[in-house]
Amino acid sequence: MATETPPVPGALEPGAAAPAVEPPPASTAAPLLAESPTGGVPPQTEGRRLAGERAYNLFSAAIGACTARGLRDRAADLLAREARLPFLTTDEVERADDDLTRTLTGLRSAPVPDAGEEVGPLPAADAADLFDLGLRDRLTGKAREHPRLLLFGGQPGSGKSTLQRLLLPVLPEGTVSYDGDDLMRLSPDYERAMLRDDRAASRAVAAQVGVLHASAMEHIRSGRVDVLCSHPLGRADWAAEWVRGFREAGYRVEVAFLAVHASVSRFAIVDRYQRSREQQGFGRWLPEHLHDRFYQGVPNTVEFLETHRLVDSLYVLSREGEVLYANHLDADGDWRAEPFGRIALEAQRGRRELWHPDDGEPRVAP
Repeated sequence: MATETPPVPGALEPGAAAPAVEPPPASTAAPLLAESPTGGVPPQTEGRRLAGERAYNLFSAAIGACTARGLRDRAADLLAREARLPFLTTDEVERADDDLTRTLTGLRSAPVPDAGEEVGPLPAADAADLFDLGLRDRLTGKAREHPRLLLFGGQPGSGKSTLQRLLLPVLPEGTVSYDGDDLMRLSPDYERAMLRDDRAASRAVAAQVGVLHASAMEHIRSGRVDVLCSHPLGRADWAAEWVRGFREAGYRVEVAFLAVHASVSRFAIVDRYQRSREQQGFGRWLPEHLHDRFYQGVPNTVEFLETHRLVDSLYVLSREGEVLYANHLDADGDWRAEPFGRIALEAQRGRRELWHPDDGEPRVAP
């Protein structure tokens, strides 16, 4: 699985020695993030963020309702509409929210075929069909002579998916976006399992559809498209795997880490879960100990990537997408500035958030 999955036996723990990876030659292509008109992630209002998240939740629930009932063509239509969500105006998103609420109610009025309680492995033929349904068109874009990957990293709840969706509309046409969390709704067991016990199903369904990740990576790399991805990158071996695969395919690799304090991301996970339950009847859950494990491992990953010069560009971003730190390899494969990404990340994490009372004057949060 590509995203927030639990560690597997034998995997590196945070702070463990990183695997040896040879530094690749520096890429001559321009950074993908620099293609944004602002050189970073566009801002958005809180209202737009909440409306977009609600629409995403409702789309996911409606898509899952279709796959549970064998309504493949209806699911394909919803997936195509959902792929356009980052490009919609706030008014269009709000209208989509209203329409999706009615759509979901209608879909759930039909019974779900009894498939038992167990979430079992996907047969190869079913996995191939789900890839064709939910990923092939979404991950097909304009082939580039010098393709680029921008990978968002950070602990669960740090805001990776939000920034990914914000950035996509301002990048060159043909750029694609891949978020492994989107795989769950493709499972025919998604609705049934999540409505029964969403905390247990969050792990079981993610494991079931994780087989689609390899096909997604192969399709992206062979297509040589510019791509946005996200992953917690809480272990150095995860980072090495991403870097190695895209480097071998000829990609320029950029990684942007979100510097967000643990208290903020823990709250975001709970808040996301509760609002999702209100909107679609269930939510995606991640246990706190896994969040904390990823949180502790991210600084080690930042240092590993930068020390060994394994990426062409390394950024540290705020939760809102502001670029706090940027470093790039030059033509000789050396960093343009001293590699202080870990220091920048930990310094931003350590800042105490300011809040604004009614008088408008900033205060340090208690």
